[in-house]
Amino acid sequence: MIIIQFDDALESFLHIPTVLLQCLRNYISPEGKALLHEFSQQCEAPEIKRLILIGHSYNYFASIIPYFYINSSINVQVQQAKKVKRRECIIFEADEFMTYVNPIKYSPCSMFIFISRTGSTQVLQGIEKLLQHGISKDRICCVSNNDELQSLCKFFFPIHCGEEKVIGSKSFPTDILVLYFITRAFMNQDPIPRKIEDEIRQMIFEIKFYQQDWEFHVKSMNDFLGVDYDFLYYISKGTSLSTAYQGALNSKAYLRIFGEGIKIGLFLHGPVQIVDESFRCILLVSDETSIEDTVNLINLASKRLGSGKVVLINNSRTLSSLGRANKSVWVFEHTTKNPFLAPIFEMVVLNYLFLDQALRRGVILT
Repeated sequence: MIIIQFDDALESFLHIPTVLLQCLRNYISPEGKALLHEFSQQCEAPEIKRLILIGHSYNYFASIIPYFYINSSINVQVQQAKKVKRRECIIFEADEFMTYVNPIKYSPCSMFIFISRTGSTQVLQGIEKLLQHGISKDRICCVSNNDELQSLCKFFFPIHCGEEKVIGSKSFPTDILVLYFITRAFMNQDPIPRKIEDEIRQMIFEIKFYQQDWEFHVKSMNDFLGVDYDFLYYISKGTSLSTAYQGALNSKAYLRIFGEGIKIGLFLHGPVQIVDESFRCILLVSDETSIEDTVNLINLASKRLGSGKVVLINNSRTLSSLGRANKSVWVFEHTTKNPFLAPIFEMVVLNYLFLDQALRRGVILT
């Protein structure tokens, strides 16, 4: 059983802006720029058309960011790049990759990226599997905090998260940041143009600002949710699915509350029928596509099928206004508009929500 100390958790969470800034500085340095440029150049080889990412737990969830960046249609620049050269992304959970995947099927046109803070046994086995199938080391990359992996791959991308006392607290956001840079490089875009750098710096500032008054923010949120429930849905779409899945994992691991991360579309076809007055959910939305579906879900959960409560975490003024019109919805609107960075802020909010809930439920050591 995982036992968390309150002070350890708080220290890890408060350190997130520092590791994000350190990570950014590394990749805008001459050495970091050179690494991303070399990777981009290799990916421009005519045969390279696919990015395959392999990770476990929160590392796997972070890989949802490049999956949507490359495969979705919400970014015009990405669509233009794919007209020049076809590109796609596939993601595998590490155990699934080891058990079921034949890498030869993908090897002719793929770059393989393993994501692991420590360099887990599964990652080492995955790299060995590729080598045994004759896949060149030049096609293997690692995103990690463990420098020892450098000798096993062509490209090693450090995440600079340091040690963490709460699993994923610092490595999940730095995974997202580094994978965002890598994905832009893969798409032959400037990995960190000035506009993106400014967005990241502003996000870090906003996180620091939120942390200064985190107790006030989560008190009102948890007062709204209460503690009289034993299941928490994390409903989402797009890049925010990474937050939903990580939130559900932490809900079970640290709060001892059953939680499920699920897509909005899947929830509306079946699970919505179980909504009643004890229903609680965190609704995470980081883009303005399909606002109708989001509002429909809120109305079903809080009016038509029951009197459940919904916490809406989003970055849209329009959606926030619609949410605030419903007394069964508690709205938190953050300012990170970039949907590929927004999950970092979303997870910060959930971290402190979990910390306060754990105190209320007596499942954290003080």
